Amino acid sequence: MKSGWLAGIRFPLHLLLLAGGWAWLSAKLEAAPGDPGGFRYFVGIVGNPSVPDIRWSDEQLEQIKALGVNTIQLSIAWGHKPAGEVLNLEDLDARQREKFAFRISQAKKHGLRTLAHFGIPRMVNGRPACILDPAVQKKYQELLKSFMESFREVDDVLVYTFDQGAWLCSEFGPCPRCSGVPLDERVPDFLNLLNETMQKCRPDTTLWWKPWELSKGQVVAILDKVKPDHFGLVLNPSTSNEVYPFNERSFRSDLGVKRLVRMAHERKIPVWGEFDHTLYKPLYQIEDFFPRLIYEQMNAWKEMEGVVGVKEYYGFAPSTFSVNAAMLKAWMKSPQASLEKLLEQIAAPYGAKAKPLLIQAWELTAQSVEAFPWDTTYMIGPMGLDRNRDGSHAWESASILNATWDTPIWKANRRANFMLTQDSKAHPWLFEDAALRLEDCAVLSLKAVAFYDQAIQAGSSQEDDIRTQRDVVWKTARSVRAKSLHLLETLAAQDARLVQADAKQFNRVARRLEALLKKDLENQGGRAAAAQMLTEFQRDPKAWLKSYLNPELGEHTPKGYEAFSNATMDWSQWVPRQQ
Repeated sequence: MKSGWLAGIRFPLHLLLLAGGWAWLSAKLEAAPGDPGGFRYFVGIVGNPSVPDIRWSDEQLEQIKALGVNTIQLSIAWGHKPAGEVLNLEDLDARQREKFAFRISQAKKHGLRTLAHFGIPRMVNGRPACILDPAVQKKYQELLKSFMESFREVDDVLVYTFDQGAWLCSEFGPCPRCSGVPLDERVPDFLNLLNETMQKCRPDTTLWWKPWELSKGQVVAILDKVKPDHFGLVLNPSTSNEVYPFNERSFRSDLGVKRLVRMAHERKIPVWGEFDHTLYKPLYQIEDFFPRLIYEQMNAWKEMEGVVGVKEYYGFAPSTFSVNAAMLKAWMKSPQASLEKLLEQIAAPYGAKAKPLLIQAWELTAQSVEAFPWDTTYMIGPMGLDRNRDGSHAWESASILNATWDTPIWKANRRANFMLTQDSKAHPWLFEDAALRLEDCAVLSLKAVAFYDQAIQAGSSQEDDIRTQRDVVWKTARSVRAKSLHLLETLAAQDARLVQADAKQFNRVARRLEALLKKDLENQGGRAAAAQMLTEFQRDPKAWLKSYLNPELGEHTPKGYEAFSNATMDWSQWVPRQQ
């Protein structure tokens, strides 16, 4: 147990002893020798929403267990229900109950604790099920009691109350019970009700709660009121940025996470910290070749007093494991080891000659991930990370997709993290900033590619693996550079239109645009459409500017994203110079 923990106890120790509280707290908080990374819990998921390979076979469980996982979630529990997975308690029909029974049996066979994950309360016909409604309260008492009695070997339950099929009434809405009643006056009692129901069925369980979609302030107020006994908190690495952990508002710099962990610790509420070891692999192009960032995520959670476990957010698909999983496994076994030592360890199988080259490639890949403009928009796919991107782009005026949802955190804290949320216009400098940072990301990735190429030339028994890593990083670099070039070309084209009455200035800007088009042609591997654009521009720049990258002709919205806000460059304050 971490030193100083007893200082946070508010009640006399003998009262806790009499209530059995100390025994429960000791079991839940104190890591035993051999626990992964010194954590009491390491929670994993079989498969992930992009690779719902959920056979729950002996092989799969042993592969995940080898990473250090000692607790396993019984379903993927993701919004679109990949492979028909359970999301809400209501989903537990006869077929799903049979599936749960098999998974619990498999988990116990392999010595793994089990965790059920549900969204409560489930929306009904697109509307929240009101937690102040006695009928709703009774419903979930009965459903939870039935679950606890049917599956007596389930160790703990994780619930969220707002997101992915679960929703809460707004105090500013029409609900006759909730109107004018803040969330912190409703949620604590509802969580206490769920927890009391669990304890009546089996008093050694814990109700873990994830405050998805609630604002920082709401979570603080709720934590201050919820009963701490047999209750735990699950947190993202950032209180304002979902779970992308690779930006300046995560972990050490995220004051919201620090505050919530400290507050929970003082109230004797254990905390799990979530992480993503791949960045949603394989949803986006970036894949798991940045082991330093895994090392830093684990250390960051480890350093926070009160964090007793970690939980992989997106899931484990053993068929796609790579060097990030290797780092995770190595760190869990030796959390006190230096980064350099662990990198040497996971690079060793590639051979003595390739090892130092791969370590440099992974570091540059990590730097490229850090360089990506995560805070521009939540919609990172159209910023060059969608898997179908091939380095090409449209020739309409560039734009940046952005999004927001009607939840407390989006209307409060995430607006402080993402520069674009529901914008239709934004300053050109914002687009320039995103473009320059995307280029920085691309440059770092291409530097990594150079080291991958050297590693291939050096020779290795793992050449196919190295080549796969190299090709993914190269494709990502080309895709984010394409988005950067589209943005910079749009800016340069408008600059040229603004100064076309001044021959000297126009020629200067036209040279910049021509250089960008040449770079674009190279990035696209000489694609005919890009070559034609360059040729037409060189033949008649002013005619070209009337036909391409012209905001008067409309802006480009990627297919499949029409429902989101499309931010375009606001040129309203800029007018052409007058002679």
